[in-house]
Amino acid sequence: MTEMHGSSSYGSDSRGVTQAGSKSGSRIGLVIALGAGVAFLGLLGVRVKQAVAKKETVAQERVAAEERQKAKEPLKVEHPVPTTWVPRVDLTGTLKPWRDADVGFETQGRLVKIAVGIGDKVTEGQVLAILDNSRAVAQVGQAESGVKAAEANLALAQDNLKRTEALAAEHAIPEAQVEQARQQVALMKAQLEGARASTRLAKTGAGLATAMAPFSGIVTKAPTGIGTIINPGVPLIHVEDTSRFRLSASVSEEDVPLVAHGATVKISYRDHIATGKVIAIVPSLDPATRRAPVEIEVPNDGKLLGWGFVRARILGTSEVPAVRIPALARRSGSQDEVVKVETVGDKKVAKIAKVSFAIDEDGALVVQRGLSAEDVVLLSPNVELKDGDPLELSP
Repeated sequence: MTEMHGSSSYGSDSRGVTQAGSKSGSRIGLVIALGAGVAFLGLLGVRVKQAVAKKETVAQERVAAEERQKAKEPLKVEHPVPTTWVPRVDLTGTLKPWRDADVGFETQGRLVKIAVGIGDKVTEGQVLAILDNSRAVAQVGQAESGVKAAEANLALAQDNLKRTEALAAEHAIPEAQVEQARQQVALMKAQLEGARASTRLAKTGAGLATAMAPFSGIVTKAPTGIGTIINPGVPLIHVEDTSRFRLSASVSEEDVPLVAHGATVKISYRDHIATGKVIAIVPSLDPATRRAPVEIEVPNDGKLLGWGFVRARILGTSEVPAVRIPALARRSGSQDEVVKVETVGDKKVAKIAKVSFAIDEDGALVVQRGLSAEDVVLLSPNVELKDGDPLELSP
């Protein structure tokens, strides 16, 4: 009995300890939850304060911007000044030789002779290179032998015709034999013509083994060794005629009326200035570029180099009316736009206008189309201006 009582007392103490621990854990969890809630509310309060502060900052910046807008200086304008101007069109391009050609062979063969080298001056018809033409020469000899045989056969046929005609005149043979002799003569003549044609063809083939200069010029490319098998049509030697140069360029649709045949062209190559002339202006636009091709002839004064990059200025033949405006009138970020000032009611508004102009020596814009002396243009126009935007001008 005593042992049983002791056991019951121990169990009662354990339950008391467990209940006490449970209550303590609950109080700790509550404290943690309350702490987390307080932290969340604090963070939320910070976020709200930040949002309010940002809104106030934006409002202050807006007010400041409006004040700056009101305080800014009025816009400045300029009236175009009437003037006269000799039209000119600026362009760039590559100075090409007047003529250049790749020279090769029309037949296949082994290269046995190179008669020129890079830098050599050649004249029209000069031999540049030769292929092995022993086979072609043999074919020429064979064709010439065929001509001689055909000539002999023709002579025999003609003699036979004479004898036949004499016998027929004495009624010794029928007329049919005479006609047969005549046909034999005609056949021999045809064979002779065929043999002569074969000879000409063989000689032509033999001539194809020789490459000749198509015009006078300078050799800029040539092989250095013989023995190579050359295929038909393969470029072997390059010849350039640099006695004068050709500048192939193009001008815009707006500049076509300013370019005349024979107009003077100033060519700038590095520090050297040369003078050329317009030899062709194509009255048609390239569908891809919307520009018209122009050909310019430039004499070689000894200071120009073929395939050199040059700048050119085509000068007009007479003065034309124009207006001058400051360079500041050109709209920033555009190539050909200015902002005109127009009056709508009692307000001044912007009008974007495209102009055709050239840049004068002092940097001013000389406008041929798009402006008149009666217009008013804005200086240093804002890039964000659009048609119809109100303008506040200086008095």
